[in-house]
Amino acid sequence: MYPRITLVVFTLCVSCSLSAQVSSEQRWTDKNDAEQYAAYMIQIAYNELGYMSAKVDVKRNAEEEVFIVNPGPVFHFKDIRIVGLPGNFAGKMMNNAPKTGEVYSQARINDWLAEGSQQLAAGSIVQKFAGQEVRLDRATATTTVTVLFK
Repeated sequence: MYPRITLVVFTLCVSCSLSAQVSSEQRWTDKNDAEQYAAYMIQIAYNELGYMSAKVDVKRNAEEEVFIVNPGPVFHFKDIRIVGLPGNFAGKMMNNAPKTGEVYSQARINDWLAEGSQQLAAGSIVQKFAGQEVRLDRATATTTVTVLFK
């Protein structure tokens, strides 16, 4: 019984590995992975500077890879909303919130939320940070951020 099961498993493994192979021109390599990762990191850097529509392409010529960046418009904060906090604590948090017109930055939001969490802990507030929602309006290059507490 076990030799038959072993034969079936072996045959299945070999057939799966053969069907998964692709031509040498289309296979993923470490070099391709490194290029795509570098393009991703460049895009993340542009996003952190407010270029939320940034696109990075990799073009290869005979000797080198060239990263072509289309940054798009700079996004700005349009509105910040806090949901789930009592009014007086939400007002205190909004004092240090990113202002309308400021260049959008996730790091700015993270710093603001960390500071706000300390204020809440000092005020013995039991609400916990539950998440955030960022809506991008590509037509006007603005963002609306909603911060949720529960």
